[in-house]
Amino acid sequence: MSVSSEFDAVVRAYESQLRSGPLRQDSEEYQAQVSSTIERLVALKDKLFGQLALFSSNETLDDLPTSSLKYLAVDYYLALLCARKQPADPAQRNRFKVMFLNKAVQLFMQFLVSLQDYGILDKYLAGKLESFNETLHPTLQELFTAGRNPTGDELGQAYVKRQQKIEIHQRTKQLDDRLKLLQKKYGDSDGDSDGDEVYRELMLTKLSNLSYAALNEVEQNLYEVELLENFLKNGPRVEELPQDSTEHAKEAYTDKLEVLNKPLLSKQGKVLQNFTLVDNKSKLKDKVFGYGQYGPTMSVEQFLQNELDTGRVLQGGGEIPDDDADKKHEDDDAWNDAQTYKAREWDEFKETHAKGSGNTMNRG
Repeated sequence: MSVSSEFDAVVRAYESQLRSGPLRQDSEEYQAQVSSTIERLVALKDKLFGQLALFSSNETLDDLPTSSLKYLAVDYYLALLCARKQPADPAQRNRFKVMFLNKAVQLFMQFLVSLQDYGILDKYLAGKLESFNETLHPTLQELFTAGRNPTGDELGQAYVKRQQKIEIHQRTKQLDDRLKLLQKKYGDSDGDSDGDEVYRELMLTKLSNLSYAALNEVEQNLYEVELLENFLKNGPRVEELPQDSTEHAKEAYTDKLEVLNKPLLSKQGKVLQNFTLVDNKSKLKDKVFGYGQYGPTMSVEQFLQNELDTGRVLQGGGEIPDDDADKKHEDDDAWNDAQTYKAREWDEFKETHAKGSGNTMNRG
């Protein structure tokens, strides 16, 4: 495979499989693809800059053939791949992620420096590179506030950052429109000399477009580095975890899955599982009345007695009415007559006393 075909294949693999593919970024298969793509691109870079020596510090942009322009983006794609690299060990993931992100920032800056060396970088980005204390290792504060806010106050920094963000967005949009126009113009050409000139301008515009994309990636990576470094600085390390957590995990662990769904008592009241109600009583009590989600460990009788002692159970009350009391007098004629007269008197009372005719002294 030729160098040009290999480079195009690597770019297609990144765009189709890694940038917008279906795999999770932390999956083993995804990380294996990232590693293999990085290896292919590093080998290609060694060949381009070493064996073939396509680029030299003594040449200018006019000396560089059009076919070699796209290889200036090797560091850009290497940076994108490094930013997606994650170690397999979860305990070391954040620490190594910071290393990969810093390497990605360095590669993005190398890409911008190479464009600056050939005069491809516009004046706005070239001025930013010159304002950094360390060109390959810029800081978040230097990205948007360098040389624009002499007072140094937070409100002024926010205003400067907003203005520069707007300016970058406008420049990016102009480059996108220019790129679409050149792609259409090159597609309409018939491969003549004008077509070669359009293709060269198209490649240079693509590189300019990638330069602003690289600046945006640098900002995002630096934000993530800052977040991870704060987490590593303030978050607990694995070796510093309290022993309580491991002890509780050991106590709660069982490798006998068959006991999980087994009942405690049989229908005859026989104990089917060994369990402890009062062992380590003080320890269990501390759990109940301390922090956490522990419930009391005691028998039902102990629980009821404790509720009685603390006065949480109502006691006393009247006798429960007997539902069968009326059935006992069904054959008693005297009782039945008394109930009949009682019902008639109540009916007569309701007829002679209209509803609401009681105490009317306070009516207005």
